[in-house]
Amino acid sequence: MDLQNIIRRLGGPAAVGRVLGVRSQAVSLWVAKNRVPIDRVPALVALGRALGVDLKPEDLRPDVQWAALRCEVCA
Repeated sequence: MDLQNIIRRLGGPAAVGRVLGVRSQAVSLWVAKNRVPIDRVPALVALGRALGVDLKPEDLRPDVQWAALRCEVCA
C-alpha cells in the first residue's frame, strides 16, 4: 500500500493533521514526497491501530531497518 492510500485510509490529510497536531499541508507534503518524518511513524501506526487499519512502520518508512531497532537481529 502506498503512502497516499495509507493517508486516505486514515481519514485524509486534514484528519491525520488534526490527530498529529500538524497542518494538513504538511501531511500532503509527506504524500507528495512519499516520505513520512520518522518521528511521526509511531503516532501513525497507533492511529491506524485505533481505526482498524493494519499498519507497520515498514509500510510508512521502508528505508529504515526496523528489525535492527526492534533488536530482532541482535545477537
